Amino acid sequence: MKNEIIIIYKSKTGFTRKYAEMIAEEMSSDGISCTSTDYKAVKIDSISDYNIVVFGTRAHAGRIDGYKKAKQIFQESRAKHFALFVTGATPNTEKKIISDFWAQNLSAEELSLIPHFYLQSGLCYENMCLSDRLMIKAASAMLKNKKEKTAFDNIFEQAVSGSYDISSREYIRPVTAFLKQYVTFEA
Repeated sequence: MKNEIIIIYKSKTGFTRKYAEMIAEEMSSDGISCTSTDYKAVKIDSISDYNIVVFGTRAHAGRIDGYKKAKQIFQESRAKHFALFVTGATPNTEKKIISDFWAQNLSAEELSLIPHFYLQSGLCYENMCLSDRLMIKAASAMLKNKKEKTAFDNIFEQAVSGSYDISSREYIRPVTAFLKQYVTFEA
């Protein structure tokens, strides 16, 4: 019998790892075989023993960090199903921004075939690389000089003023509900 679910995470500041571990813990507590592992440790053979591969990563500069490589590894494996979750500092309430993000990163076919979830997380300047900190500081500096700011500009400016964590166990519910339903359906 194949293992059910493996969650592969690519985490720079810790939020994606935190969510991957929460999801694996929730699934395991319901008696569903689920494990999480760092993206760096993944080999095609190691995921071929799973029915479902979930890739978790961050939104980075408007892109899904590591998505193409993760998708390629999945396609070369014998795993049956692929799902995706992305973490970011944008609050879950910003539906239009999140919808636009998915449309910019996934083709129409991928949007319909790949279950995808956005999980708000936060910013952790202490764990960011220098280039990411500089990119955020540059965007913030441009906003400070803007004469007419939109509501989103003001929210963004406040959001990047320091480290914060808005992640919550409640945000994994759509992911775990989907996975539980999928495992039940497959049984």
